[in-house]
Amino acid sequence: MSSHPLDPIFHPRAVAVVGVPSNPDAARMRGFYHSMLEAGYPEVGGLYPINPKVDKIGDATCYPSLLDTPDPVDHVISQVPAPVVPALVDQCIEKGVRSIHFFTAGFSETGDANMADMERTMVGKLKDAGIRVIGPNCMGLYVPSSRLAFMDGFPMDSGSVFLLSQSGANAGEIVHDLTTRGVRFSKVVSYGNGSDLRANHFLDYAAEDPESNVVAAYVEGVQDGPAFFEALKKCARVKPVVILKGGRTSSGSHAAHSHTGSLAGSIEVFDAVCRQAGALRAETMEELLDLVVACSTNTRYVEGRGVALVGGGGGGFAVLSSDAIDRAGLEVPKLPPEAVAEMREYIPVAGSSVNNPIDAFPDGADVERMLTTVGNASVIDTMFLSPQTDRSRWNRSGEDPAADFDMAAEAADLMVRTESAIGKPVVGILRSGRMARMMGVDPKSFMVACYERGVGAYPSVTRAAHTVAQILDWRAGREGLPDLFGSEANAGDGS
Repeated sequence: MSSHPLDPIFHPRAVAVVGVPSNPDAARMRGFYHSMLEAGYPEVGGLYPINPKVDKIGDATCYPSLLDTPDPVDHVISQVPAPVVPALVDQCIEKGVRSIHFFTAGFSETGDANMADMERTMVGKLKDAGIRVIGPNCMGLYVPSSRLAFMDGFPMDSGSVFLLSQSGANAGEIVHDLTTRGVRFSKVVSYGNGSDLRANHFLDYAAEDPESNVVAAYVEGVQDGPAFFEALKKCARVKPVVILKGGRTSSGSHAAHSHTGSLAGSIEVFDAVCRQAGALRAETMEELLDLVVACSTNTRYVEGRGVALVGGGGGGFAVLSSDAIDRAGLEVPKLPPEAVAEMREYIPVAGSSVNNPIDAFPDGADVERMLTTVGNASVIDTMFLSPQTDRSRWNRSGEDPAADFDMAAEAADLMVRTESAIGKPVVGILRSGRMARMMGVDPKSFMVACYERGVGAYPSVTRAAHTVAQILDWRAGREGLPDLFGSEANAGDGS
């Protein structure tokens, strides 16, 4: 728990969902009420569906209005049409709720002056009553520890990533994509139009939230520039903040204004704000995902640009991968002659290369011997390891090599042991398609196994190299700000 004034919003004692469909089989039924049921919210608080046309929703009592629900109700989710909202606002004030999330759209984002006035009026009344507003036109809250969810299928085990998104669809996409890579969230907020609570409020909260170690944000427009800058500086000073800005182009800016009513503003100014605050800028959704993984795994500890590329299965892969590493601003340095000579004692010349990239994967204990030799070379700062999982090639400590075992876990464990031996980050690379299947590792299982062990894993060398270069450039650009990861917190600790 936090002493921040916004903290109660994330821990409601009871939630009312206003506008639950009358037909329990309706497609819209698989919305907020269903997601909250699936998340197990009734185990921790009251969950009250509201619809004056029916008495029951499933086995639960359905209430005709908010005022008919038991006390207390801390949080309200509105999915009623915009014309009904003024009456709901009055009920929220009379009921004494703490916060209301308007999934309801059709306000200022439409460009209609009358609807914009309605939004301002209702938000003013709510704020005067001490009620905070999330939205309108958004998906609201996902808080695993409080069993709050705005989509089906969200995991309920808590993590340390705080996600802030002006777009509800992007929030859901980011959660699903990072979940498949092992990431778990402390809190997720989709805030839409930002009529009351905006990016600056949630960044200020995230800076103080003890459950959140990494902050990610998708922002289309900034309503209060100075407040945003101050909150971003506060947050980025103490935690890594990764920001993806929508509306960078004229077309994107027009789309953003139609989406949430946001004026995207000057991208040059936004970039300057992020640099001065010490935040990480992502240019694409893929970059945001990869940077979140980097900031919450061993990839954050990278200290230099020398990369050892090991495995991958094929000389062509090694050549193209070396090109990708160079393009990212990293290096694939040659190994010292003594390291090459040592590896040639047990790696044949034919069909292999041991001078970085390493196109070899010897049998048994020689795998770890080779990886330690490569990683200990002074020219190497980090290792990109693409695992090969033929059972005969793993050191199974005397176990039956034909026995079934978790190949993804085995590969991730090897990375942890290697990192501990060399004291440098080991980054997992898994090729997709046919080559991945030949290597015997399921991509999703591999990503999750790595993340659970604190190892960064990426679906390509290109994305891994680009991410490492971004981390290095970002750390170098934080002159005068705290080193959030600290060189003393070196790799090798498996976290």
